[in-house]
Amino acid sequence: MKKEEKARIERIVCTHLTHFANGLKTKHIKQANNPEGVINLKKQNAFMNRLQNEFMYYSALVRSFDSSFGKFLEKLALEIARENYEVSQKVVGKLDTRQIGHIDDVITNYRKRKAKPEISHYVNYNTPLFSLSDAEHDSDHLLYDKTNNTYHIIELKAGGDLDSKKAPAEKRALMEQYFILRNSGVAADIKLHFATAYNKFGEENEWTQPFVEMYFAKEELLIGKSFWNFVCKDEGGFDTVIQAYNDNISIITQALEDIKKVYSI
Repeated sequence: MKKEEKARIERIVCTHLTHFANGLKTKHIKQANNPEGVINLKKQNAFMNRLQNEFMYYSALVRSFDSSFGKFLEKLALEIARENYEVSQKVVGKLDTRQIGHIDDVITNYRKRKAKPEISHYVNYNTPLFSLSDAEHDSDHLLYDKTNNTYHIIELKAGGDLDSKKAPAEKRALMEQYFILRNSGVAADIKLHFATAYNKFGEENEWTQPFVEMYFAKEELLIGKSFWNFVCKDEGGFDTVIQAYNDNISIITQALEDIKKVYSI
């Protein structure tokens, strides 16, 4: 990675980390005297309030932190992606009834384990369009790589956990976006991805999620390190991001300490 590109990513990480930490701190300090605040509300739980105050504090804070942190990672990835791709977050166009029916059939075959997921199940599906209707989808990441004329439609989940209902729903949404974009007549390749911001088993370890693997082909997966390398468009992307994060981690730890003091823990 070139020095100037690395410096830009480092600035982006620092800026977003600062914004995240300040937002978390402001939210919880502002709610310190509010009985219905995220942390104080835990005390209203008749089962939880029998436990130590410290336990209630940390359990509520961790839940809030996890939710906010996932959104932070999504925003960070989008901002970094803008350095290398044209970025949008919505697909608008037309969808044909035959395509909808085909998607239903594909999802059903996956659910009944009659077929394993393959990209050919949507890439090779071609039929005359005869009953188009307006359609639109919000996307986590819709990236256009003009260097190779390719669109990448990405569904990003922090750790990648999907249950038996969410997995088919996510694959269905991605395939619908694929056909909407293809129906628009773009002369470009279109690729679908299911991505995670980190590998919950460790970046160097194998990542497995039964329901994800039931609906997504291996070629569609961008897990942890691979996702950040892809967004940065560099094999050293993940290392650059994680190093910048580590260099600025004190921003978060200080915010957490400030919150802790307000709640007298």
